[in-house]
Amino acid sequence: MANAGRAKFVIQPFKHNQQMDEEYATKTWQTLHNAIHEIHRQNSSGLSFEELYRNAYNMVLHKHGNLLYQGLVDTITHHLSTVAIEIAAAPDSHFLPLLHERWEEHKLSSVMIRDILMYMDRTFVAAQKKKPVYEAALATFRDEVGRHP
Repeated sequence: MANAGRAKFVIQPFKHNQQMDEEYATKTWQTLHNAIHEIHRQNSSGLSFEELYRNAYNMVLHKHGNLLYQGLVDTITHHLSTVAIEIAAAPDSHFLPLLHERWEEHKLSSVMIRDILMYMDRTFVAAQKKKPVYEAALATFRDEVGRHP
């Protein structure tokens, strides 16, 4: 019990002195948007997931979580609206196999996107009481593809 009188040593997180302005946040979002587009095209081999995670982390850290979340929802919705049109145009004999293939691709893409936006899921989404990234992506598939006329 010799340590009873000592103060506990706590490491504080690094504090950024620089704030992210709107222009830089928009450029960062555009980078993430392009990466999400590539993920949806099943072309993610050239992406740096570490860099993408860091970009998303910095956006949330600098209070641009709403831009990131809303941009994500809009991007997924736009992508899935084109998928819905593709599936609806398929001949009857190819409809179910194509629907199943697009569903499996979407689930895989959603996992990759969730991994990039993990920090946003744990902090911004929880604080704002929004749907987590993966759940929002699956619900968007249901709404855009499953309920497409």
